[in-house]
Amino acid sequence: MSIIQSDYILKMVAMMGELILAAMKLKKAGSFEQADQTLSDALLSVAPQHADLIDMVDEKTVVTLLGDPRLIDAYVELLLERAELKRILGRDLIAEAIQQRAIRIFLEKFGRTGELTAQGHLLYGRICGFELHLLLTAAEMAAWEEMGRITA
Repeated sequence: MSIIQSDYILKMVAMMGELILAAMKLKKAGSFEQADQTLSDALLSVAPQHADLIDMVDEKTVVTLLGDPRLIDAYVELLLERAELKRILGRDLIAEAIQQRAIRIFLEKFGRTGELTAQGHLLYGRICGFELHLLLTAAEMAAWEEMGRITA
């Protein structure tokens, strides 16, 4: 990867981080709808040329489109924050669907790379707190358990 590509990816990751932080501040202030909108629009701010496509395609394609593990982890973090806000807003079915998508993207990325970034380790710990047997298929649960063995 060239220095220009790496710099671009780091800028995208930083932008996503800033938007997540802004949404978390809004959430802390009780502005849940505004925080939700900030995260919903985040991908448009970071990657306007791919935002609609990323939301429409399956998890394998998302991993291919985003490419870099750091960017994928930032996107997974964004999805997990969106899911949390949806729960606060009483939109539990949407929250569950977003959580499932985040976990599946995370699993797909791990399946391709076989390793976790520093952010990936934090995401892994966060996701472990979910009732995964309710969110994942048997095959996905097996992949999750294998990841746990590899990363332990």
